[in-house]
Amino acid sequence: MKVASLSLKYFKKFHDHELSFVNEETGEVNDLVILYGGNATGKSTILQAISSTLGVATGRLRRASDLDWPGFYLELAARSWQFPYEVLLGINFSAAELAAACDYFSRVPDFAENPEALLPSQEQDVTLTLVEGKVSAPSRGQYFQFRGREYARKLVRQAPEGFDLFKNVGSVFWYNEFRGSTGLSVDEHDDRKGNFDENMLRRRLADWMYFHQRVTEGRYQLRPGQRDLYSDLERAFKTLFPNHSFEGAVPRESGSEVPWFFLYDGKNQYEIAEMSSGERAVFPFIFDFAFMNIHNSVILIDEFEQHLHPELQIAMLEYLPKLGLNNQFFITTHSEALADAVPPECVYDLNDYEEDY
Repeated sequence: MKVASLSLKYFKKFHDHELSFVNEETGEVNDLVILYGGNATGKSTILQAISSTLGVATGRLRRASDLDWPGFYLELAARSWQFPYEVLLGINFSAAELAAACDYFSRVPDFAENPEALLPSQEQDVTLTLVEGKVSAPSRGQYFQFRGREYARKLVRQAPEGFDLFKNVGSVFWYNEFRGSTGLSVDEHDDRKGNFDENMLRRRLADWMYFHQRVTEGRYQLRPGQRDLYSDLERAFKTLFPNHSFEGAVPRESGSEVPWFFLYDGKNQYEIAEMSSGERAVFPFIFDFAFMNIHNSVILIDEFEQHLHPELQIAMLEYLPKLGLNNQFFITTHSEALADAVPPECVYDLNDYEEDY
């Protein structure tokens, strides 16, 4: 799925504003959208509007007001105006994603007996609306077609495709300016959602490392749909940070059940808690993409250049499409160099729109 258009009415600082993310020459929805502008031009507001609306439709949020984003309070969205706010998202689906969503729905146990469940529609263009905290689509069937990844999550343990189920359906994922080294803090495959601290990260990486060792030593054969996530994550890390590598898990002398996890920069060994600010800014993306197999999704990244020197900004920007298939990225930035590094049709200069707010 991709966001083709956005309309904001009486939403925070926006009075009546529309944006189209369709390339006028090709008619295709842009895979990359750069929202460029100074402070208070509404960059983060646009990401918040998309994530709160699409988050509910895809099931990542229970309510739009549940969006955990510093400075976002939905009940204050229309405080500057005398009318109710309205967010309209034009969403475009691929035919393959819609077919997969219907297939997965039909395979989820007990859905046929659940009166609340409804077979997803096959509409490639759908409008989502957020009004007074409620998200809706023109029909219930269209609303259910946003839940393809939720259906895959319910099937992943039993389906022969395993982890590969997630290649065919999408969702929405967001990273605010306060992202840390543990991404979205969501372990969606375990049906548990909680804060993902550094010790949990160390455990996860250690488990992946031990599994990787079994695979490389020939003691385990990967089944269909299984992946060597440790290998995938290290490959991505080394691409963005040449000469860096994973040293791996090392037991603590204190006897703690949680091991240290060390990396190597070509000269020195260092623990994951000692990563540079640049590494911490990048790690959430490569970790989440490796773990959650993100494809066909909308990815929102606020303050993309945060803690990244110019060369790493460009390297990361070029690498993003390689993390998954058919994803759409919305990136906010103050960096003129970053905006100049992409095709002009991908850049939306919000400084130009301020007089329309």
